[in-house]
Amino acid sequence: MNNLKLIFSFVIGVIFLSSCKSYFGDINTDPDNPTTVTPNVVLPQTELRLAYTLGGDVSRFTGINTQHVDGIGRQFAVIGKYGIQPTDIDNLWSNIYSGVLMDNRQMITLSNDGGFNHYVGIGKAIEAYTLMLATDLWGDLPYSEAFQGVELLQPKFDSQEDIYRDVFTLIDEAKAALAKDDGGNPVSGDLIYGGDASKWLLFCNALEARGKLHLATKNGDYAAALAAANLALESSADDALVHFGTASTENSPWYQYIEQRDDCEIGSFYKSLLTGLNDPRDAVYGVDHTVPGHPFFTPDQPVTLISATEMAFIKAECLMHTATPAEAYPFYIEGITLSFAEAGLSDQLASYLGNATVNPAAPADLTMEQIMTQKYIALYTQPEVFNDWRRTNIPALSPIVGDKVPTRLPYAQSEILSNDNTPSPADVTIFSKVWWDQ
Repeated sequence: MNNLKLIFSFVIGVIFLSSCKSYFGDINTDPDNPTTVTPNVVLPQTELRLAYTLGGDVSRFTGINTQHVDGIGRQFAVIGKYGIQPTDIDNLWSNIYSGVLMDNRQMITLSNDGGFNHYVGIGKAIEAYTLMLATDLWGDLPYSEAFQGVELLQPKFDSQEDIYRDVFTLIDEAKAALAKDDGGNPVSGDLIYGGDASKWLLFCNALEARGKLHLATKNGDYAAALAAANLALESSADDALVHFGTASTENSPWYQYIEQRDDCEIGSFYKSLLTGLNDPRDAVYGVDHTVPGHPFFTPDQPVTLISATEMAFIKAECLMHTATPAEAYPFYIEGITLSFAEAGLSDQLASYLGNATVNPAAPADLTMEQIMTQKYIALYTQPEVFNDWRRTNIPALSPIVGDKVPTRLPYAQSEILSNDNTPSPADVTIFSKVWWDQ
């Protein structure tokens, strides 16, 4: 963390000044003046850029669709009424492709060449995470032919079905690399787990559980998701977090956004859900977006990539399909318990669980509506909620305008202009469903 300020300043500068040339742009290397970099230099900037992108544009765009937040000003007043345009996506697309994925590929190559097994494992895990994130936002994507530079400027778009196969392959490869000896080259520069391979193995299992759950909507295999979740994050100490700092140049993405623009506000639907349940978390999550002083959007708020809270709710959901509500019940309570601890409200948990709407009279009476509603509350502003809503239609969201809530993001304008293989906006709209969304 001692180098966070320097790394953060570099990454944020790149995020806001990044090229719109998609995945084949500059990878921070001048071919006429080559520089030598090592994996420990590339890894932290890749993790920080992923976290800032996830906790920034991705969180805001998906938060509008899940009604965690409402757009109230300037650009987001339009986006809040489902007026998002391909040009709004350019920076997000570039940061994922020419930023996270390209730099991460560079790290994997360097690590393979040097025999740095654990760096390879971490790189494969990051690629799997970012690729799943991207395909869940857009569906079909350039992947198998991407990252080839000027040799292939218009790669084909792979189907989401094929991309998911690649994601699970990457997860398996990550596990294999992490299980190997580090060869006397311990990982440094890892902002998430400090180079702890055992934690990264838990992360891989958690990511697999998330992905298998997405596909269970289509194939019904909730048992596969449950099996992975049972090998995943065991407590909040295992959560995959990227921490930010209290110095102004190190602040978290939501804090910076509210401080500088304040175009979003607490979602009125989300707020009414909290107040309707007399939920103590209203005092943490349901507060107007004003900084400094917001109890959740703090300067050093970490960005959560994946958590034990999410795993608890995944287990509960899967057991509702594969076993009984009574068997799902302990994990449902665990998810709520972890959420209250995260909000600093553990002392109010018992009172909340006395609410019959939240806690059924008997475990056998637990419903999917209760599980998914509590997960929706617990994962405030986390993009995974968008996937949950698309899979289950819980909670029941009423469109802000029109008769439909968006079910994906538009492709970036830069990609539409530079790659003839990009699906036409006339054919794939923000109301089109991705492959697994049945």
